[in-house]
Amino acid sequence: EAACGALKASGLTLKLPQPTPAEYYSDFPHRDTWFSDIHLQVAGIKQSPPSIRETLANEHALRCGAIPFDGLSDLVSMLQLSDMRVNGQSSRINIRIGPPADILFAETSLSSNRLKMVVNAHPRFNTKKIALAIRTFPSQELESRKQSAQSVAWDRPQKGIRKGKVDLLLSNSDSVFAMLTIGGRTARRQWFVDPEKAINHRYVATQLFDKELRQLRTSVLEPIDPDRFERGIASLLFLLGFSPAVQVETQAPDLIVATSGGKLALVECTLKISDFQNKLGKLVDRRSALLRALEANGQAVDVSAFLVCALPRAQIAVEDVRLAQHQVTLLCRDDLGRAFDQLRVPKDPDEMLSTAAAKLAELQQPIG
Repeated sequence: EAACGALKASGLTLKLPQPTPAEYYSDFPHRDTWFSDIHLQVAGIKQSPPSIRETLANEHALRCGAIPFDGLSDLVSMLQLSDMRVNGQSSRINIRIGPPADILFAETSLSSNRLKMVVNAHPRFNTKKIALAIRTFPSQELESRKQSAQSVAWDRPQKGIRKGKVDLLLSNSDSVFAMLTIGGRTARRQWFVDPEKAINHRYVATQLFDKELRQLRTSVLEPIDPDRFERGIASLLFLLGFSPAVQVETQAPDLIVATSGGKLALVECTLKISDFQNKLGKLVDRRSALLRALEANGQAVDVSAFLVCALPRAQIAVEDVRLAQHQVTLLCRDDLGRAFDQLRVPKDPDEMLSTAAAKLAELQQPIG
């Protein structure tokens, strides 16, 4: 019925005014999709906006109702809908159907090379149509890749769900990549990690004293104290493979960072926009002073400059081109969040600095 443009709810039948013939749209599947469902959008026609007389009558009636609303805008806001007559969009119904089986994250874990996974399925679903492929990491051997659907032990259906359990003993795995397909179509792709293990020994050492890096994440992603934010950034850089040093002298950058390849970086940290320009000016001056000192000492060392801000990029009113002109890389909350996703596998700090420098050079290139 929904595909034909009709919905029934609470004794009401809602019909979508549709063109003839009806128009349909489905999301195009992407190669790197992590979750796949069935999507169908049924398009309607654009509705003419209501007359002033009709609008006022509706507004008055809603304010006098047993459950009062301050007009249509208040009503549609509470219902989390949009009045298509006002915004000029075509009315439509979006239908999404989840797969008949999926991995239950809350009951799936990897610990001490043992993978425990739970798959929830519809009670009438033919579980023989499931394929469950896993790849263990860090191993790169072919033995690290295998099909495991035959290892799923299915319980009897209870409360409308049939639960399948997987219990596998793996070899030297700090993470597992699972691929669930149904009838040959991908339904779910997902990484599962062992919180106690990682290739990055700096990560293992840090999370031993800060379980799941909860305190570090709070200090970096939800900061309220500038000094704690600065220490958090230093710890994050350490986990990424850098050698950061917090400066005691006040007339100095917040952090001086070194790499194993001999490169240096100056880092200024800020929580807010009000001191953004001040921090930027100091960073540029201190980088120039350090370059002059190194040159006078006969040392040709690359020096990068980073301005780290706790705010999202959308709240920072400065153009990337202007930062590039000063040879400064901006790292905002969005970048910091992505950095946490890279900690388990060690990166090359020198390569990261080279990539940042290349992006700055690209921004300075004239267009056309």
